[in-house]
Amino acid sequence: MFVEWTKNLETGVTFVDADHKVLINLLNQVDDCIEQVEESTVLGSVLDALVEYTDYHFLREEKMMELSGYKGLDSHMAIHRALSQQVRNVYTDYQDDPWSVDPESVRSFLQSWLVDHIMGHDFAYRDACVNNIEASRVAGEVHFLNGRGGAGFSNWDQLRVMLVDDNPNFRKLIHTILKAVGIRNVQLVDKPADGLSRLAQRPADVVLCDWVMDEMNGTEFARKVNEMELPSRVVMMTGYSIDVLQDRSSDMNISAYLEKPIKARDLLETISKAALSVVAVTKLAHVVV
Repeated sequence: MFVEWTKNLETGVTFVDADHKVLINLLNQVDDCIEQVEESTVLGSVLDALVEYTDYHFLREEKMMELSGYKGLDSHMAIHRALSQQVRNVYTDYQDDPWSVDPESVRSFLQSWLVDHIMGHDFAYRDACVNNIEASRVAGEVHFLNGRGGAGFSNWDQLRVMLVDDNPNFRKLIHTILKAVGIRNVQLVDKPADGLSRLAQRPADVVLCDWVMDEMNGTEFARKVNEMELPSRVVMMTGYSIDVLQDRSSDMNISAYLEKPIKARDLLETISKAALSVVAVTKLAHVVV
């Protein structure tokens, strides 16, 4: 049940509408993967992103309502808690048994979110919030990583990221997450050889690379990136044990490892740390010159 964003869903608050677009995108991606056995790992990554981004969106929305003096804040927060629990229940079902997630339950949630919440409850606060520019500004500036260790990097809109992965659903998910935090310069590549060719023309600060791919595995890809002597930091992703991957690529200059299913916050914190490393190396190079 693909849901397309329309004008009818707009609240008029820029960051709220942007968050809703991300959430609808994630819900559509759950629907894409939920009945495909081979996409179990991707489904887990999508569900985690849905849980974490739901909490993040509610945090920002509640901050805006509080600063705007919206009288319905308490009841709206209660609705948020119920929706958050519904999302977590789906994710918990997946963690207990990846094959137990009921497609109809997820689709029912999508429908209730769109009709009952966005078009009902969220529209109720528009008069109190839509013209409160300062409240929207303060709430909109709350970043996904605020309060976590990876919040040190701030120039997300200037960051250049490449993703090399042969799974189209996984590429779509990572692109959704990166765009949601303001990363606009994203290269999506399905073949390692194409990734190397693109890096030669358009270097990236952080390269996310799957370990198991046709034609060339992630270790060999990382080796070739090193040979190109680029400032890029390679983050390796795997559905296997990270310990195994580290043993097999111990001679590579790999910045970090992420285990699939990917957790959205772990992904962004890892990118943040890798990006700070690139900045530090670049500054050092300028000092040396």
